[in-house]
Amino acid sequence: MNTPQPVLMIPIRRCGSHALHLNFFPDFYSPYPLHIIDFMPLIQFYGDLSNDDTYFQLVIDLVGLQNATMVKWDCHNLNPIQIFEAIKNKPLRNPYIIGWEMLFQAGQQHNAKVVMDKSLDNIHNANELMLAFDNLLFLNVVRDPRAQISSMNRSIIHDYDTLLNTFTWIKAHDAARKMIDNYPNRVLTIRFEDFLNNTESVLREICQFMGLEFLDSMLDVSKSQEAQNISHLSALWESNMSAPIPANIEKLKKQ
Repeated sequence: MNTPQPVLMIPIRRCGSHALHLNFFPDFYSPYPLHIIDFMPLIQFYGDLSNDDTYFQLVIDLVGLQNATMVKWDCHNLNPIQIFEAIKNKPLRNPYIIGWEMLFQAGQQHNAKVVMDKSLDNIHNANELMLAFDNLLFLNVVRDPRAQISSMNRSIIHDYDTLLNTFTWIKAHDAARKMIDNYPNRVLTIRFEDFLNNTESVLREICQFMGLEFLDSMLDVSKSQEAQNISHLSALWESNMSAPIPANIEKLKKQ
């Protein structure tokens, strides 16, 4: 079975990524992200990843992380042995390579031609990922920074501080700009506010970029099982069950 086309959403969380219900696309698979960057502080304790036993243990642990996460992937149980065998001879050995192979194998279960990782913070490892995947594409989701930082301030994954979150936002967008400058044909930039105001137009643009067919059914978010599942898990995700709400663009003024 062919390896699906990889796409990475960038550049930073709280951009409205969950509102982009892209799993309506046929031949497309994008489960809840593992955000392996949050796992990285533990890597120093594994030791030498060039050792097969050590690397295999990391594979086991990352598969276990996915099994334990609050949002399970819609796939059969991933086999650590199959994942290890697929990547053991690759020149790069790191958690990101494992995460992508997990996504590839889950996507193949869905007969997906395209898989997307919504681990947006991986923009800071983009150059390394480009060495591993020479066909990697990037969906750059830009949001009004006032709204995004307001959302970041309310999220446990960030710093609850406007100034610190602003520095984080700038760093991520600087990294995204470098990717756009270096690989302009591999990056599609969309504005979250445009998605809210003209959903069909933006979805058509995304489809064309990824080589997917647009279907009118993609506009009916009520049919998304993913949206139903995630909307009940956090107050930050409650709006995922509703159609895009343009009025939310002004929400920042109340926060």
